Amino acid sequence: MITRFGAGPRRWLTRLLVAGALVVVAWVAAAIFVDTRVPSSDVGRVAIKLNTDHNGHLSWQDRMVLTAKGARLERVTIADGDGVLLTGAADRSATTWRSTAPLVPDLTYAVRAELVDAFGRGFVRTTKVTTTPPKQKVTATITPGDNDTVGIGMPVVVRFDHDVAPAARAAVLQHLSVDTSPPTPGAWRWTTPRQVHWRPQQYWNAHTAVTATADLSRVDFGGGSWGSGRHVVHFAVGDAHVSVADASTHTMTVTDNGQPVRTLPISAGRQAYPSRNGIHIALSKDPEVTMDSATVGIPRNSPDGYYEKVQWDVRISYAGAFVHAAPWSVPDQGQRNVSHGCINLSTADAQWFYGFTQRGDVIEIRSAGAPPDLADPGTMDWNLSWDAWQQPA
Repeated sequence: MITRFGAGPRRWLTRLLVAGALVVVAWVAAAIFVDTRVPSSDVGRVAIKLNTDHNGHLSWQDRMVLTAKGARLERVTIADGDGVLLTGAADRSATTWRSTAPLVPDLTYAVRAELVDAFGRGFVRTTKVTTTPPKQKVTATITPGDNDTVGIGMPVVVRFDHDVAPAARAAVLQHLSVDTSPPTPGAWRWTTPRQVHWRPQQYWNAHTAVTATADLSRVDFGGGSWGSGRHVVHFAVGDAHVSVADASTHTMTVTDNGQPVRTLPISAGRQAYPSRNGIHIALSKDPEVTMDSATVGIPRNSPDGYYEKVQWDVRISYAGAFVHAAPWSVPDQGQRNVSHGCINLSTADAQWFYGFTQRGDVIEIRSAGAPPDLADPGTMDWNLSWDAWQQPA
């Protein structure tokens, strides 16, 4: 059989030559991007290392140290879960990076390092590291509580579950805030090592909306103690209730948003057990309280002792002072002072006052025989001038 190639073999040869040319061009092009002097296995030798312990954790008391292997550091980005960047700097050789800012305990940091090797090739290495927990965590509660409605004398109170050292208090205050509508000037004052109060310069305006925040998540309390958590409450100020109990006239005038609503006959503390003068706030209310004279230093079996259930009680101090029903002293109410320091009312008047009162209302006692107790939660907030309030405790 005779096979005729004709033009066919020439076309095949042309295609072969063109294909060969393409192969040569492709090889040359590849050679431009791959440096044959560097084995491909070197790519896996570029790495980063952190100064972690054997458990893979980093002590929060140390600085973070990142070391590059097989390349130099071009850029280092380290951020925690909230996106807060950790500052730092590399050494002259660009092989070691050290943080300049303190670490936060019990936090996970995301590490991203951009590196360049000796042949100009770029690499990215990422990892995560968690810092060790602190020696002690400090949390806080805020009063009033969320969605509460309170009176115009109610302070914002932040209570910590551990003492706050004097050296740390200024820094802690930077993480506490009180936002109000309408705007209301006020200031913080430490009342105990575990408690700080925010008081307006004057009584709250009725119907003020308040947001109080304690963000302790990055607060160094010192001595290995760190804050924990972000706490927020929203509360409202109700109507303006101010009651003035005058021990000399034996009456208490009750006002609602500046308008007198009732004048009640009272009996205040007698000479041996005088009521305390000054501005009190309503701390709590109970329909019935068992009052025991032994809790205020008077033996039950003494002539002045008592132990009985008392109705319609509005507490105005933690030293045992209440505005309450005292049916046994009704003949004296409006006439003379015979109580052990409380403000006595008739049962009907006490029940009305109990229903009228909201926590944080103002009850001012005048013409009584004892000064206010500046260490008591019922009287510590409003018996200092504004200038004195702002001074260190």
